[in-house]
Amino acid sequence: MIHRIWTLLVKELIQIFRVPVLVLMILFGPLTEMSLIAWATAAPIDNLPTAIVNLDRGLASRNLLVALNNTGTFDFRYNLDSTDEATALVERGKVVGVLTIPPAYSERLNSPLGQTPALSFILDGADPIAARTALASMEGVVAAQGQRVLARWVGQDPSVSLIQPRMRVRFNEELKKSIYTVPSELGLILFAIGLMVASISIARERELGTLEQLMVTPVGRFEMIVAKSMPAIILSYISFILMMLVAMYGFGIPMRGSWLLLLGSSSIFLLVEISIGLVISAVASNQIQAMMGALLWVMTEMFFSGYGVPVENMPLILQKLAHIFPIYHFMIIFRGILLKGVGLGVIWPQILAGFAIGAVVIPTAVWFLGRQKWE
Repeated sequence: MIHRIWTLLVKELIQIFRVPVLVLMILFGPLTEMSLIAWATAAPIDNLPTAIVNLDRGLASRNLLVALNNTGTFDFRYNLDSTDEATALVERGKVVGVLTIPPAYSERLNSPLGQTPALSFILDGADPIAARTALASMEGVVAAQGQRVLARWVGQDPSVSLIQPRMRVRFNEELKKSIYTVPSELGLILFAIGLMVASISIARERELGTLEQLMVTPVGRFEMIVAKSMPAIILSYISFILMMLVAMYGFGIPMRGSWLLLLGSSSIFLLVEISIGLVISAVASNQIQAMMGALLWVMTEMFFSGYGVPVENMPLILQKLAHIFPIYHFMIIFRGILLKGVGLGVIWPQILAGFAIGAVVIPTAVWFLGRQKWE
């Protein structure tokens, strides 16, 4: 059996390496994509183009603008006299926000009659990430200015507060977005490579006309599963380790847990994913159909991985549905080991879930491959 598996494995590797461009794309294409995403998300969101309509020109309004500029979030590129001009800039996407300071803002702010001035801040919601950042910065500066004015009225030190919050952020002290996005991208790419390499394996044999020849050989279904899976596992792990090294030493992504536990637990889910790829390959008529089926599955898994939207924020029925997808459990394991350094005592429920999913998917793949003998 070992000899038959080895012979079929060598044949699979020869077929793959006959197309060097494909190998380079599998190994370095995902590495390039991950590097670009890490580079793009590692930088903080600052210098957002902003327009100002200052109808006050008083001391308080100037102090407000100085405080906003000191945050580094805003880049006041436009100083306008009309809100109509500013609205047009938002519509054309030239600015993220427009701050309008009304007339008599300084006078009302310092009035002993308790008059409350109103600031208008229009945001471009087409980019919600930048808009949320700008809104949080604006609210913080405005609240600080209001606290200073109120403290001056009551004769209190503005630095004194009834509640002193002491916050501590763990596992991502600087709250970098890349600490979340890069591990998500790594997990998705690991699964995508294994799935796509496996999904074309049988479809390629069918296109070349060698599937019937392969089926009349003494190779059994289990042996074929192993031989067809190994190239996908090898290429997936090579690409995954390369991306991990670049993420760690190039972009400062921490690796706080055990490499052995990470690679061992990922192998469970990778085998499940490759089995899904073999099922897709078994039912596809050609390699194009197989790739389209694999792409559809990857896009579905991306939704349930929590990459774009946290699973906890989804409707309850979708949260329950996410548990049948291997990537949902793997991302919990991956982030836990990578960012938190957790051990087996924490991630064992997800590993058991991987075994449970594999107990359904792998026999299904064996059945589909066995069915090819009778077609």
